[in-house]
Amino acid sequence: MKDIFKNLVDKNCIHRLFPWITGSIMSTILVIPGAYWALTLWLTLYGLWFIRGFTDRVWRPSCAIGALYIWYGLTIYLLIGIGLGLIYGYEASYYEAYVPMLLAPIIVNGVLAAKPSSTFFWMGAALSAIFAGLMASHQSLYLGLGRAFGAMNNIIIFGDLSVVMAMFSVFGLLYWSSTQSKYYLKIILIIGSILGVWASLLSGTKGGWFSILMIVVMVIWIALKNTHPIRKFSWSIFGVGLIILLATFAPPDLVVNRVLDGVDGASTWFLTGNVTDGSVSIRLEKWFQAFLMLIEKPLTGWGTQHAITELQARINESGVPGVWIQAENDLLQSGINHGFPLIFSVLILYASFILSFAKIRKLNPGSALCTGLSSVAILFVILMIEFGLSVNALGRNSFRHTFIVWEMLILSLLLLELSNKTNGKYTIS
Repeated sequence: MKDIFKNLVDKNCIHRLFPWITGSIMSTILVIPGAYWALTLWLTLYGLWFIRGFTDRVWRPSCAIGALYIWYGLTIYLLIGIGLGLIYGYEASYYEAYVPMLLAPIIVNGVLAAKPSSTFFWMGAALSAIFAGLMASHQSLYLGLGRAFGAMNNIIIFGDLSVVMAMFSVFGLLYWSSTQSKYYLKIILIIGSILGVWASLLSGTKGGWFSILMIVVMVIWIALKNTHPIRKFSWSIFGVGLIILLATFAPPDLVVNRVLDGVDGASTWFLTGNVTDGSVSIRLEKWFQAFLMLIEKPLTGWGTQHAITELQARINESGVPGVWIQAENDLLQSGINHGFPLIFSVLILYASFILSFAKIRKLNPGSALCTGLSSVAILFVILMIEFGLSVNALGRNSFRHTFIVWEMLILSLLLLELSNKTNGKYTIS
């Protein structure tokens, strides 16, 4: 019995289980409530369990591959955000928004301790997209529930994160699957790419559709980087055409009619200022009122609670009934809450990720895996910025945890890949 227990807690045995457990949780984040929290918790506990050697395992390699911008960005974001919370005397619930950022280095430490191959990452993303597509089809087409929402409490989050999972699947297909001899892995990635897009279409999330088209064009230009621009443009048109064709298979009320309603709502608001729908024109009104609030108090903002009541009052005064407490825009929401200092922290956070992963990509042009991982990490940041134009992305737990945790997974895999190439002998850059 003693030997059995010893084998169960053997470090090597635990490390072998790590990719299976991690990939399994990753695959369920869109279809099981709270799975994104479970992923954060699992990786944090793993990182704490193997906390010995944290400095040599995380800090020195980060210096070597140019990832320090990430840690600087996270630190500035945390100092400004938590500092404002202390100044305003907010309750403990306010600081929940900063949990994944605080845990980021511990998560990296856990992955580096386990030293998994990148298979779990690509398969976790692809299976997540597949499960999302299947659940969306079940909800929208079989049960007739209308817009699919998966296991999320927000339709937009489900649609947007489905796009992210589809993007990961595409990049796995481009940069990782070529090194694999098992064809079923490629098939899983292809299905994940398609069903992730399908899930977003069935969610009826307009912001997600724009992201799909943007990713299609970006992926084509990256994949055809050495070809003539005319050929890239032609393939981009073809790719966008395929997405539009796929959209025609979805129920009209979920895609085509929503696009037409959105165009009509936007044009009406610009011409008359009237809010005629609960998606586009109401957002334009929110952004307009939030911008006026930011101009009035650019340095201090209104404070979280006061910003909610003030925005609500202004929208109601403009003739729009109902409860509208969010600006549905990351930067505007940050601005009306705490002014330009908080906007600055958000911009620094995103810029730090882009700078670090761009530097890693530039320093390792010969590695397909490094190119794929760093490129998809940068595109994830761009998607978060785009999501934040129409929804308060950093104000949602599911967005925050998925963004930070999955970016930390990518950073960890890059550290492991470069360590393998240099036999663990880093040169500080």
